[in-house]
Amino acid sequence: MSDTLDAVTIPREGWLRVAAQGRPVEVDRDYKVIRGYVVAQEGTFKTERGEFDKKSLLAVQTLMRKAGPKGLKSRFGHPGLSDDGIGSFLGRARSPWRDVMTKRVDGEDREIELIRADLHIADAAFESPGGNIGGYVMKLATEDSDALSSSLVLEYDEEYRLQKDGTLVKDDEGYPLPPLWRPTALHASDIVDTGDAVDGLLCVEALPDGLVRKATEMLDAAFAGKDRQFTHEHLAGFVNRYMAARFPGENPDAERIIAELGAECEGRLRRMAMEADATAAGVFDSTL
Repeated sequence: MSDTLDAVTIPREGWLRVAAQGRPVEVDRDYKVIRGYVVAQEGTFKTERGEFDKKSLLAVQTLMRKAGPKGLKSRFGHPGLSDDGIGSFLGRARSPWRDVMTKRVDGEDREIELIRADLHIADAAFESPGGNIGGYVMKLATEDSDALSSSLVLEYDEEYRLQKDGTLVKDDEGYPLPPLWRPTALHASDIVDTGDAVDGLLCVEALPDGLVRKATEMLDAAFAGKDRQFTHEHLAGFVNRYMAARFPGENPDAERIIAELGAECEGRLRRMAMEADATAAGVFDSTL
């Protein structure tokens, strides 16, 4: 927090309806796990009634870990006043971790932090009183993850940002900034249709930033010193061969291309091993 600001904290209780690198973000049907779903996200909520910052996310991660190895409860939708939610139990959220993504905010691309976790679907969710909710959630998450959201049920304090004179900090339009939510207890992370604080269940319109950076580093190393034309031709050729291998039914020459791609990979691995040995002896001139 800036040294020009002070803060006042007000206890609150309720639930946050959340819209709903390096580790997988996917629907793992074999193990019945939705890996890397978004639990909480940095930024102002859609309703502007509150905001999560990095400190808020750290609190969410810490509180999730305190739930122990069993994990934080998750239900299919929030229970209502006349429904205790027993027939909507979905599973447990475990292994929270911090991630980053790029988001368009006020016309600018900004890097924001997320808390992700793995949602382990309970066997009972596939034959609950409400039907096969486990199968439905996994299928919809596979087909259209933005059609789902996650939603924290939590207790929290509100922290207002104040100027040195005690007045509320305001935005460029003169409105007070929303309070920062400081989670103090978590009760559940439910799966809902639309919520307030995150953009989607998985937020994977693009590859996770960590993976993108790793891939960029590898490409930079592979094409070091090469000009634009050389880089474009070799990269485009690899992409074409990769797509043919990944989707063989769409290419009649798939078997031949897969064999060529395997031979190319084997050759590159052999060359990398030779380069490593020779570099140690100081006698190898590296070329692609």
